[in-house]
Amino acid sequence: MGGVVLTGIEAKRFIRVDEGAPSVSISSNLTLTDAYTSNNNNIFVEFVFCCNYTPNVCSIKIEGVFIYDGPEREGLLNEWNEKKRLDTDRFLFIHNSILYRCFVEAVVVSKDINVPSPVSIPAVSAKKEVDPGEGLVYG
Repeated sequence: MGGVVLTGIEAKRFIRVDEGAPSVSISSNLTLTDAYTSNNNNIFVEFVFCCNYTPNVCSIKIEGVFIYDGPEREGLLNEWNEKKRLDTDRFLFIHNSILYRCFVEAVVVSKDINVPSPVSIPAVSAKKEVDPGEGLVYG
């Protein structure tokens, strides 16, 4: 059906390493920038994904292309040419595929530059010891 190919990654930390990482608010933005056909009839959907940190402790920008080889190539290209966006339900998988790939990469990059991850990573905590029968409800 298609796949994501990354073409560029930019990451920059704006605070000193000895300052640590302050409490931040993180938002992300995905922008589809172009869609076009290739010689083998695949459709290429170019994108830019950004993670925005507030306060401005760093920036993460990922660029790439989603290569679509599915059955609705003409519909996808027509929608892009008419609206310059893909917002119908039948193309949500493109957005989701791009977001999944970019968030995975952004987590790795954020670790590399020592800033908070753009998504919450689950953590395992120690199990609390309970006395036998404590916390059990019988009905």
